[in-house]
Amino acid sequence: MGIWGSAFCATLAHYYKEIRPVLSGLAGFAGMDTLIAGRNDDLIKVHPFDPAQIPNFVLGLRDHLPASTPESLHTSDSIQLMDAGMSNNLPIYPLLRQGRDVDIIIAFDASADIRQENWLRVADGYALQRGIKGWPMGSGWPDQGKEKMGSVSTDLESKAKSMNDSIEIEITHEKEKKQGKKAVKEQLNLQDLGYCTIWVGSSEERTSAHPPPPSRRIDDEDFELADASTSGIAVVYFPLLANPSVPGIHPEKSDFLSTWNFVYTSEQIDQVVALARSNFEAGENRVKALVRAMWQRKKALREETERLRDERWSNLS
Repeated sequence: MGIWGSAFCATLAHYYKEIRPVLSGLAGFAGMDTLIAGRNDDLIKVHPFDPAQIPNFVLGLRDHLPASTPESLHTSDSIQLMDAGMSNNLPIYPLLRQGRDVDIIIAFDASADIRQENWLRVADGYALQRGIKGWPMGSGWPDQGKEKMGSVSTDLESKAKSMNDSIEIEITHEKEKKQGKKAVKEQLNLQDLGYCTIWVGSSEERTSAHPPPPSRRIDDEDFELADASTSGIAVVYFPLLANPSVPGIHPEKSDFLSTWNFVYTSEQIDQVVALARSNFEAGENRVKALVRAMWQRKKALREETERLRDERWSNLS
């Protein structure tokens, strides 16, 4: 894409968000955190550093740009860009634009806040706002904070059905206490993410009276994508996680992997590359199987289109 922006031009609110985990162990953190949270509306408007100016590469292209383009882009000789990671640390949005017709998105996530900031889930809002069909709603890290290992309420069955991997749960009043915790654990285990996780969305039409069709998480035995007519975008997620095959490096604990470290030794670079390679190898065969399944899906749809076309011509003749 060739265009970059400066991460240093973030707002004070974004800066605090980055250093907040480091400060959480300090005495009096709770009070300070509450105070800063109360001023968030002010902090999000302050940019300590202005973004760098670059030549306006779309100047004079008014007739070729969307009507929603800000007027300033048609008159300014230069523009200022900030790092898009402030909106989403994964560069997914350009791939969802109308006309791209993307089948598979492979997302490599090396974010420092990989579990706390669910960047895949953030894309749900973008897809809803722009009416994008096919995006796998609900993909990303499970929200463990909202799951409670307590007694199972009467809506457990409906919750299970809404998950990517449908689970049939039959609970009687006599077995509720005994089986409840086990059933919830099974749901949570199904959502645990490993080195490679794949979701497939649905291209079914949405209505205001119904929630978006749920995405489904596919496993090694589920690559046939049988429902080719309604299968949407497939998202392959590779988070940078610690791997026992590469000792001595942990994305969440190794100091040199801090957001604020800009100097790596050659050994540290080799470690990061080895970790990324090892994680990818853990899901390489699944990616190949998915690509083949997508090809088979497109082939099936093409053959069905050709069949219907030939049938129409046959009827006309």
